[in-house]
Amino acid sequence: MSNATLVDVKDMVVRFPIRTGRGRSFITPVDRVSFTIDSGEVLALVGESGSGKTTIGKALLRIEEPSAGTIQVGNRDVTHIKGQALVRYRNDVQMIFQDPFGSLNPVKTIEQHLFFPLKKHQGLRGTELYDRTGELLERVGLTPVPETRIKYPHELSGGQRQRVAIARALAVNPKFLVADEPISMLDVSIRAGVLKLMNELKRDMNLSFLYITHDLASARYFGDRIMVLYGGHVMETAESSDLLRRPMHPYTKLLLAATPGNPVRQPLPETSNQAPDLLEGRKGCVFATRCPLVTDLCRNEKPPLQSLDAGHAVACHYAV
Repeated sequence: MSNATLVDVKDMVVRFPIRTGRGRSFITPVDRVSFTIDSGEVLALVGESGSGKTTIGKALLRIEEPSAGTIQVGNRDVTHIKGQALVRYRNDVQMIFQDPFGSLNPVKTIEQHLFFPLKKHQGLRGTELYDRTGELLERVGLTPVPETRIKYPHELSGGQRQRVAIARALAVNPKFLVADEPISMLDVSIRAGVLKLMNELKRDMNLSFLYITHDLASARYFGDRIMVLYGGHVMETAESSDLLRRPMHPYTKLLLAATPGNPVRQPLPETSNQAPDLLEGRKGCVFATRCPLVTDLCRNEKPPLQSLDAGHAVACHYAV
């Protein structure tokens, strides 16, 4: 782990038990995923619904327990920490949830939402608590501060509520934020403002982000690197501009073809809309049922994630 690397995930597996006609089995929505995130870097995690993106984010926060692999943040192995060690860890790592309507308590004022983490984690009281709350609200653009303090969540717009969620995450002075589709439930007209705010926080506070999204346009704007996920497997990873300029994996090309604003108009290059097989012990490439390049090799042998160019890695037997 280099000095610049803040988050180092190696071969992470998350599995859940299910009941089948033959008894108990397991699904693996995250299957041996590895990645790093440097200090002050944004890794955009892209994929369609059900690809395992949110599960990875929750595992990093230790909301979900990894079944295998390791998670190292800074100089700490946090894969299985518990108790007070987990409480201290969450001073460094926070999550911005997708739904700004559901992530705030409707019976508490905006001020009260920020008081709790500032008291619990920073030990602030009295004037210090009041002043720090005002600084956070101003930092995320919720002005005039005196009026915003005493409002309840239902009195704010969706974009304002998401800014409150960001301010609450910042209250513990984190080094790393998991942003789980933070703009997907907002009006199109205010998405750019929230992305701009997160970009400013990254720059001014040297924050690192795992930015979870299905939107390649916002991934390119905010992400330094993009990692494409499908069925719990990493399909492709590269610098953002490089990946969108010359995608190599058939699934990445499919995502680009389905992206609004894509200048290339053609039928989507897939053979099926079948969901990926997440059962433990599955064979072959998880994308084989939808891939236009599929062969028997794909159905029987899982392609390794390998570097085909500097900083550009692809998991495909026939990447072009």
